[in-house]
Amino acid sequence: MVDVSRSGGPGPAEPGYAEQSPVAWVVLVADPVTGETDAFGPFDREAAAVDAERRRVEHASEGLDEVLVVTVPLTPPED
Repeated sequence: MVDVSRSGGPGPAEPGYAEQSPVAWVVLVADPVTGETDAFGPFDREAAAVDAERRRVEHASEGLDEVLVVTVPLTPPED
């Protein structure tokens, strides 16, 4: 599975992280077989990671390993 919450931008130990870190995150679930996509949240970063892992385990236990579960930052729309 892919977790895009760890890609791009400064990491937690790097300067500028607090200013650029999104406050809200969503869990995106996509099924390539059915074409269905759903989003859950918003969560804080840690809660999103926990929810995503729970959904990965749930889908894997049902034999749905092809379902993609990722966390993505929720960026507010620009004015």
